[in-house]
Amino acid sequence: MTAPDQGGVLSLIRIDGAQHDGGQVLRAALVLSAVTGQGFEVCAFRARRLRPGLQSSHLAVVRAVAMTCGARLHGAFEGSSELRFEPGALSSGDFEFDVAGGAAGTFVVQSALSVLARCAAQSHLRVRGATHLPRSPSFHYLARHWLSLAARAGVDARMSLGKASFVARAEGEMRAETRPARPAEAVALEHRGALVAIRGVCGAGGLKGDVAQRMRDAAAGLLWEERRLGSDWELLDLPAASAGTFAQMELVFERGQAAFPLLGERAVRAEVAGERLARRCLRFLEGEAVVDRFAADQLVVPLAVGGAGGLVVTEAVTDHLIAVVAVARLFGFNARVWGARGACGGVDVTRS
Repeated sequence: MTAPDQGGVLSLIRIDGAQHDGGQVLRAALVLSAVTGQGFEVCAFRARRLRPGLQSSHLAVVRAVAMTCGARLHGAFEGSSELRFEPGALSSGDFEFDVAGGAAGTFVVQSALSVLARCAAQSHLRVRGATHLPRSPSFHYLARHWLSLAARAGVDARMSLGKASFVARAEGEMRAETRPARPAEAVALEHRGALVAIRGVCGAGGLKGDVAQRMRDAAAGLLWEERRLGSDWELLDLPAASAGTFAQMELVFERGQAAFPLLGERAVRAEVAGERLARRCLRFLEGEAVVDRFAADQLVVPLAVGGAGGLVVTEAVTDHLIAVVAVARLFGFNARVWGARGACGGVDVTRS
């Protein structure tokens, strides 16, 4: 990545996709660009992948964010290795997006919300697409966990689920509402304090039997057997466009929170899946991290655009976290990561 030119005319930030080619880099750049008004261009995007260039999942987010700020686009087509994004003014309103081609609708929701939350008026968002897919945040992770953390940086939003979709080809539906951002204060997620509660949610859609209950019973039972930890659970019978099941456990501390999502797999018994989920929680409790590894990189952008910054201690420094921090720095934000890859560490975002 290269920094923007320091001249009288605001130049485009240039991102070298051969060095940082993940979708998380693009999504962070899109939101930061829309909110700051600073354009960017990415070259050699995914150049080393088997399927190089922009894919449908990336284009869905590009087009959604572009609509929230009237951006001019160049190179926004499937397979393109270069993209130029020049934002206009932020625009609140009612937005609808159809996410096709196997893309996760949750990435569109998260990115669009991050922009619309900075508008001066209320907005409504409707997204049709997959709601629970591997390698992407689920609807419940965003609605129950990410939004709660992002609220600390001033994001005021709500999400609701119309219909779940557990496969990329089916259509789910999500709705969201944003209000003008609240004044942000510096977010301190450095010391978690005592454990206050363990919450869990299990849901199934389009399935017969008691898969969700069995996952819940296995997870709750292991927590009690290993540490005598009680947990409160919610069972959901989801309206769904495709059959599937999910679970999520949430650890609530005095000054922090962590969440651990899980998608059901046909080859894995519900009891085994539930125990795996509980063991992830137990491993987290053995350390001193304040948020989970997934939330850390997804909080960098809200902390940056919120204006007050913050400090987050996470269970593991990931490549995603390092990459998103690098993008934030290109857009002029003071951000740094500490800790070795894969080990406990953190991120610090301060005022520019």
